[in-house]
Amino acid sequence: MITTEDGIVAGLKPPIPFVKNSFTGEAAGQYHNLGVVAGNPGAWTLGAPGMAGVAVSANALGGALRFDNPSAGFAYLAMAAATLGANVAALIFYDLLWYQSGLAETTTTGQTINSVAFPARDIAGSVNGDGVEAWLHCTTATTNGAAVTNTTLGYTNEAGTASRSAGLAYEWPATAVAGTMAPFGLQGSDRGVRSIQTVTLGTSYGGGQIELLALRRCGPRIAAADVHDWAKLALPLLHNDTALYMMALLSGTAAGVCAGEVAFAHG
Repeated sequence: MITTEDGIVAGLKPPIPFVKNSFTGEAAGQYHNLGVVAGNPGAWTLGAPGMAGVAVSANALGGALRFDNPSAGFAYLAMAAATLGANVAALIFYDLLWYQSGLAETTTTGQTINSVAFPARDIAGSVNGDGVEAWLHCTTATTNGAAVTNTTLGYTNEAGTASRSAGLAYEWPATAVAGTMAPFGLQGSDRGVRSIQTVTLGTSYGGGQIELLALRRCGPRIAAADVHDWAKLALPLLHNDTALYMMALLSGTAAGVCAGEVAFAHG
């Protein structure tokens, strides 16, 4: 484990570059998943694992930033730099732990998920789910004519308490474009999601394709033309087999090119 600044310097690895093409997002204030955007690395390819979903490991879906497990010790995000194009207010790195498929977009009653176990990559490197977030993600544009305000999630929290309930942190937009993401706000003082049991859309999303994701954010968001060293990042720990992706917080619809690099430290 790295415990000194000298240890960070000694463990630094060569930087990993990235560039993501311009794209059309949903609107200002919305999150957009850069995992679906072409560039380097390329776009991911989601499979069809079914309602219970599948745990994600490293580059299993393609499109993740290159990540190598350390030969010994741990891996850390030690540097991140980015230049963000028009209407991209910030960049967020995240580890994708799990996703699922098969939601019926027009069904407004509860749908059973009963997720498979998430990998041991929560804040503490366990399966408990501390710091794990649940998001709704759009792979194919939805056709709901108005915003949806009543989507809810039934989950088990990081302490193992079942029958918790969460709603989307804000309304799902009308006719959301592919790549749109929206987080669920957890119940009470819950700090994470260990597993997901049900989802209730409440209102039809029309056509398109949506699915649930479980992820853990890795460090603070990166603002335009900004460089974050290990201190600004708080040296986030990246567990073995991390599937590191990015999302953008939008300030407008027509998003420009995002480019930069990250560097890891092992030790």
